[in-house]
Amino acid sequence: MEKFEFIQLYLKEKGVRTQLTKPFIFTLSKLTKKNLKPQVFELPLKLFFLQAVFGSITWGLLMWLFFWPFYDITIYQLYGALFYGVTTGFILALEVKRTQKRLDLNNWEQWLEEKHFN
Repeated sequence: MEKFEFIQLYLKEKGVRTQLTKPFIFTLSKLTKKNLKPQVFELPLKLFFLQAVFGSITWGLLMWLFFWPFYDITIYQLYGALFYGVTTGFILALEVKRTQKRLDLNNWEQWLEEKHFN
């Protein structure tokens, strides 16, 4: 078992949701082998902006592929995609902040040293 998988298992046992034990863009970080820091140790504001941008783009692309070719694109549909990204970003940031407060998680490097994962 790799160190990262062991850390994920440890965090799950402490009550952290599975999604928050993975990096933000898990597939990209797995390919590059960089920044395998779980989302629960990221800044909530950073996660909010990342999710707002990527969530809006993803939702917009899905709508463009499946529905918008049959209808004219209106500004309200673009607002809807933006609303989706901002809403999911807000929910993710709140969940991370609540989990950090509950488990008293502040610094990734300090937490690794305290738990002897280095």
